[in-house]
Amino acid sequence: MKKQLFTFSLTLIVSINAFATSAKEVTDTMRLEELVITSSRIYQSKGNVTQKIDVITSDEIAEIVTGNRNIAEVLKMQPGISVSALSRNDANWGTYGGIGPKYSTFMLNGLPVDAFVDPMTLDLMAIERIEYQRGPASVIYPNYLSQDFAGNQSPLAGTVNLIVKEKFDETQTAFSTSYGSYNTFNSQVYHQDIINNTHIFAGLNYEMSDYTDYGIEDSWLNMKKNPEYRKTKVFGGANWFSDDGRQKFTLFGNKTMHSGDAGRIYRGFDHNYGIINAGYHLEISDNIIMQTNVGYRNYDRSWQESNFDVIDHLLSNNGVKQNIIPADISITAKHGENHVLTAGVDYQGADYYNWSDPLAGFKTYGNKSTAMQTGLYLQEELRFGRLILRGGLRFNYIKHNIHLVDGDKPGKRTTDWEKLLYSAGVKYNATDMISVYANIGTSFMTPGLKSIGGTIPAGDTSNSGQLPNPDLRPESGMGIDGGFDIRLTQNIMMSIRGFNLLVDDAIIENVVSQDPSQTMSVNAGKTSSTGVEFEVQHYISQNVDWFANFTYMKTSIYNPKDSDQDGASVPFSPEIIANAGVSLNAPFGITFTPMINYNDGFYDSSSLENRQYFTPGLLFNANISKVVYQNEKKSVSMFTQLYNITNNKYEMPWQFMNTGFSAMVGVRAIF
Repeated sequence: MKKQLFTFSLTLIVSINAFATSAKEVTDTMRLEELVITSSRIYQSKGNVTQKIDVITSDEIAEIVTGNRNIAEVLKMQPGISVSALSRNDANWGTYGGIGPKYSTFMLNGLPVDAFVDPMTLDLMAIERIEYQRGPASVIYPNYLSQDFAGNQSPLAGTVNLIVKEKFDETQTAFSTSYGSYNTFNSQVYHQDIINNTHIFAGLNYEMSDYTDYGIEDSWLNMKKNPEYRKTKVFGGANWFSDDGRQKFTLFGNKTMHSGDAGRIYRGFDHNYGIINAGYHLEISDNIIMQTNVGYRNYDRSWQESNFDVIDHLLSNNGVKQNIIPADISITAKHGENHVLTAGVDYQGADYYNWSDPLAGFKTYGNKSTAMQTGLYLQEELRFGRLILRGGLRFNYIKHNIHLVDGDKPGKRTTDWEKLLYSAGVKYNATDMISVYANIGTSFMTPGLKSIGGTIPAGDTSNSGQLPNPDLRPESGMGIDGGFDIRLTQNIMMSIRGFNLLVDDAIIENVVSQDPSQTMSVNAGKTSSTGVEFEVQHYISQNVDWFANFTYMKTSIYNPKDSDQDGASVPFSPEIIANAGVSLNAPFGITFTPMINYNDGFYDSSSLENRQYFTPGLLFNANISKVVYQNEKKSVSMFTQLYNITNNKYEMPWQFMNTGFSAMVGVRAIF
């Protein structure tokens, strides 16, 4: 497979350059360096921050095929990321920097969202760009206080910032409709407008499908028919700007309703998710900026459990509900020649409970808790010509109030923690063509209630879910990275980055049983991930550009107290990830964007005796579009999205599988 990957990549590069010789030459072959806000909450060019930051624009997002409708798949082509979205109905259990799925937080305009749930719920039509900060994230962003899935999430390996649309040049409406594999029908509508100083936008995305069996043969899913789903996303926003440009109010909301079944009677589900973001930005003076943001996240999931037999029997209705309120306020002060001081405070409040209705006419609660987290942070960025120095501190206070664990009163109701974290970085722009950088940062993360209390009782051998582990301890981490960026020519960029991530008492998800599907969170001793990333980007002309990247990661667990874990690798973390892609603007309005992703495989557990190895191999996708009509304000185009062209039906954890080749064909109009 590695030889095939090399041959394909070589052929792709040769073909690109051959095409480029006949492409129309233009003067603006090098894209301008994008402005970013992830590093310090204010706009800066990427050359002025110490961290490695990737910016994926809305045009680039539109070219990426997301077979499972998950925003995490847009990040699949970035170095160091392994995406493992189990299906269109399930979350991504991939890894960031080789250390696990919960060590890169997701944010929406700088406010945290859930890394497992919200990439499935937010709509890409609302996103202007995605900023991905690789490596130990700045102290100015907090953990996310989720209690569901793998629990709390930390920016130790990086952070993903989804930047919502904000300001428009003109009124515009877009509509698209498409049909494809598995009787999938999708329809989208989007509108943006300008009313005086207010820029507004709204959109709707509806999709329905007679999906397909996404379990391996004889899977515990026991699908008797094609699973069905219907997913509706409604979003909108309004942004007001003062006449002098020193103030702005921002408001964004998203509601997602996702319902269907898992392929048989009495395996229905009904999930509802809501997100609200509100913000205020004030330039107090030319050198002082104040920002405040507040949000609301609501997660309400329900599903059915049943016995699989000649005639299925409904066992229970089950659900999880979670509400989280994040808020922050910060002051940024520019001082001296070009220095930036940032100080702020943030807060999160959360409540969580899961329930079951065993057809007795009333709900019984399993786990129930509230939690809060507050942080104070201070960061200084000093710039002395070509040298940039950065340092910061964060003080975190976290408190958990546990009311129920597995339906019973806990032994200890209240637990709190205090932790001081630090982050530092340096960058030297040696010339206009070469820069070098290094960063270091720490993290601290408490276990989530789902990890402590589980969703099924201890000793249960017949039901799917998560087994409890009340003895979980908090984990502490440290990350370092360093590398250099080289502009080989005016339009060829190359970079090399190395990283090392260390976590003490790392909480990882072990697959305890495949049938039924059961997991358990465990402390895995000292966990480490060491890796190196190589990447090249070549902007040949406005008609042709291509990229390629390669990541090697070595992960290990040191736990001499448990011989079954000692020496194992981190679950869900491959050693080799490689990506390549090209965007071709051919004659007659045709755009062709093929991309390949290679993953050499990973284990699903840290247990040396019970783990299983999975080899995703090569995933080949392509997006093709053709403009059939266009003038200054209107355009109509046809498009085709091809997913998993080689029909690679690889197995994934919990007896899931990639469903193989699928396609969508549609039409898009903008006016």
